[in-house]
Amino acid sequence: MIDLGLARIGRLLQRTPQTWKAIHVAGTNGKGSICAYLSAMLRTSGVSCGRFTSPHLIDRWDCIAINDSPVSEPVFRDAEDLIKRRDAEGQIGATEFELLTATAFEIFERQKVDYGVIEVGLGGRLDATNILKQKTATVIAKIGLDHQSFLGNTLEAIALQKAGIMRRGVPCVVDGTNEPSVLRVIEEHAKEVGAEVLYPSVSSSTEALAGAGLEPHQMQNLACAHLAFRIARPEDSRSLSDLIPLVKQLQWPGRLQKLDLRPLTGRQQDVLLDGAHNTQSAEVLAAYVDKHLRTRGQPVTWVLAATRGKDMDGMLGILLRPGDRAGAVQFGPVDGMPWVKPTDPSDLLRVAGQHGVDPSQLFEGGADVRGTLEWASEAASDGPVVIAGSLYLVSNPPSAMHPPNHAVVVCGHAIWQGGPKNGWDEAEWLIESYKKGETPTFIEHIRAGLQVLANDSRAVLVFSGGPTRKETTLSEARSYHNLATANDYFGLHSAAPTEGQRVLLEERALDSYYNILFSIVDFWRAHAVWPEYLTVVSHGFKRTRLVDGHCAAIGFPLHRVSFVGINPPGLDSEVAQGEKADAMRGVQLAIGQWAEDPHGVGEELAGKRRLRNCWNTDQRLFFSHEERERSGVDTVILSDGSEALARGIVHLSIN
Repeated sequence: MIDLGLARIGRLLQRTPQTWKAIHVAGTNGKGSICAYLSAMLRTSGVSCGRFTSPHLIDRWDCIAINDSPVSEPVFRDAEDLIKRRDAEGQIGATEFELLTATAFEIFERQKVDYGVIEVGLGGRLDATNILKQKTATVIAKIGLDHQSFLGNTLEAIALQKAGIMRRGVPCVVDGTNEPSVLRVIEEHAKEVGAEVLYPSVSSSTEALAGAGLEPHQMQNLACAHLAFRIARPEDSRSLSDLIPLVKQLQWPGRLQKLDLRPLTGRQQDVLLDGAHNTQSAEVLAAYVDKHLRTRGQPVTWVLAATRGKDMDGMLGILLRPGDRAGAVQFGPVDGMPWVKPTDPSDLLRVAGQHGVDPSQLFEGGADVRGTLEWASEAASDGPVVIAGSLYLVSNPPSAMHPPNHAVVVCGHAIWQGGPKNGWDEAEWLIESYKKGETPTFIEHIRAGLQVLANDSRAVLVFSGGPTRKETTLSEARSYHNLATANDYFGLHSAAPTEGQRVLLEERALDSYYNILFSIVDFWRAHAVWPEYLTVVSHGFKRTRLVDGHCAAIGFPLHRVSFVGINPPGLDSEVAQGEKADAMRGVQLAIGQWAEDPHGVGEELAGKRRLRNCWNTDQRLFFSHEERERSGVDTVILSDGSEALARGIVHLSIN
């Protein structure tokens, strides 16, 4: 239900203070990207920042972020439950979006953020987000025709609704590429309100921004964000050019996003995913496609969806060219937005046919997103594929359309050689004497890693451990994988194919530090992105070494690290009786050694690795100079040919 007005949201938030400063962003296109730029700028300026954008892409809580990290489901649910109780007790009858907005503001207050970057949901003047009390700057992005049934049928009428976010004495940053009639409406309203209108410029940085790969509309969005940021944080003097390294790390999901469909369809080439959902955003997408994808004269294969009521005639008239192919599909229910309905695919194809697509090149996919993507991959061969038409298609596709962002590392501790008992007989294992009785725990580590994988569609499981025994060339990682296969643990959790994009084997690590580091690098090598989140599965008593030691030394943000610790049964009592005292003293000794030598490059720790390297396993992080350059990681080659970090990888996009 959409029901504009501020009375209900005001009542919901009566007992939620707004102690943080806000930057409020309205517009038809570009406001989400502006919010992403703004929150990144604020975060790197040393202040805490909350961000609220809509719609969500996967889960409802991913539209609320603290310091660029989506809030966890428990944090979201706890705040949402409070807001829903207020709604019920007060008989307020709030809309879904009002409940979500109030939940976001409650979370910001609980997290004690300094700034909140808030995207308008619909319009501006009567949008629930306009209840903000401490605006430090407002932004009006590019305005186009959209949601006319709520905002008006002309650009000028819509502009007046967007201008309603202005406040007396609060500067308003406006995208100067808007139509002159739109700018007149905004300026006239600003005079009535008593707000200053400011127009950003990219002229002094155009060459540098273009060199960074930004398209003209992206430059304009960045300029709007930068000017609003300078208003909010005048003490930060960074120029647009200074922010290029930060901008290059950002990718706003669903906007000119390159996507790997190999896990889903086997297609080797990336596809382009863009949530273009009105004629203005279609113009931007068409310009990008013409510039970057039609260069070889190949037709474009489109996968299209749309929200009911959109101007598909106008959009497809801009996007399609003679010779193109088009498949149409409908997205599923949108969580928290039951009023959003998909356009019937047959209607989309009828319009596509009217714009020159041959009937033989049309494909109706119904609600089968995967089948439509398979058709597009086969029909296009090595030609370009573009998925477009609705942000809700972006939020509803198969999980493979969302790039993996979570590495789950199961650290190897021994080698299972195979056998009729599938690992449940210790005689089937190669283990050190002090690990006697622990093999069932190794099996539990495997099962725990698979459970984490099953619970997160964007996770990738990495079994980690090299060949460490002279008796066999079999690696710890491969043996764990073999055991999981023999016991059908993959089928138990319905987690993933047994090997491939979602299950990786890291077969070179010779100690716990490289279990983690090699696994992170292998994740990047397989998916061309660094993981944003990390889960480490090992013995519980190794947490200090693995997380506080290794992850910190590697530079992985510890607030994004989870640890699953499973100790051998009866460990505490055995230690108390002294049965494993020597082993536990060894654990404490190792913690001390790693504290003195965090990257393990000194003779003591490096020497231990050399002793374990009975099969001369390659200990380089990267296999070529080109790969090393592409990674952006600074490393040093040691005298024995192994490779270590020159500094942590926190400067990459995982921070």
